[in-house]
Amino acid sequence: MSTIDNSNPASSVLDQYSSTIKNADKPKTNEMGQDEFLKLMIAELNNQNPLDPQDNGEFIAQLAQFSTVEGLDKLNTTTEGMSDGMRSSQALQASSLVGQSVIVEGNDMGLLLNKGIVSSFSDLPESTTDLKLSIQDESGQLLEQVSLGNHAKGEMSIRWDGLNLMKDGEIVDLDYSKLNRQEFYVDENGEQVLDEAGKPIYAPYPPGEYSFKVSGSVAGKTEEFTTLMSARVDSVSLSSTGSATLNLAGGKRAGMNEIKQIVNE
Repeated sequence: MSTIDNSNPASSVLDQYSSTIKNADKPKTNEMGQDEFLKLMIAELNNQNPLDPQDNGEFIAQLAQFSTVEGLDKLNTTTEGMSDGMRSSQALQASSLVGQSVIVEGNDMGLLLNKGIVSSFSDLPESTTDLKLSIQDESGQLLEQVSLGNHAKGEMSIRWDGLNLMKDGEIVDLDYSKLNRQEFYVDENGEQVLDEAGKPIYAPYPPGEYSFKVSGSVAGKTEEFTTLMSARVDSVSLSSTGSATLNLAGGKRAGMNEIKQIVNE
């Protein structure tokens, strides 16, 4: 009498195919692909025990499991493609920032370049009166203190070219005669350069690192607000995983997720 195998052929084939999918990244010989799986499954179904044929419900469940395994494989491939695309997109975005200035978390010193601009960002938690801006050099020495009036709750931006100030895009009316710096432009002969009214033209502070301190009155109490300074992006470094790091002027570094604002200077 011939022996009839009562084992579940479709299930064993599915297990073999599932194992193949899960180990697709490992080099193997004699691996079973989708076409081979289907051919072998049909052959084993044709040779199953006629006295104990596979239950329809069980067969459908196994096909559903097969679809799930195949679907997960395709999903992994799609996800990997999306991840590669996102990494490429981030690298492209980061490279487009080279030469621009950004305000990043934790940066409290700004580099003023020749004929350049340094910017700051402050987030005022409440409406503030009697705002004052203190400008310090890299050693912390106070250079200037300027009144900025009042400001509503929210973001406040300052731009400074070493002499003139802008608050939220508006020029701040300064009394230059009261500034601590009383330096003027001179020509090649050492003579002061005069404007159309015949007055000497003020010269800005020289290039270097500066910091801003912003304080004001909130509900009758004087508070100092966190102020972040701008920095120019000199270059971008990409890791093996595709993440981008901004190399800032002055030797500082920052990740893309640390950017608070991109400054058009």
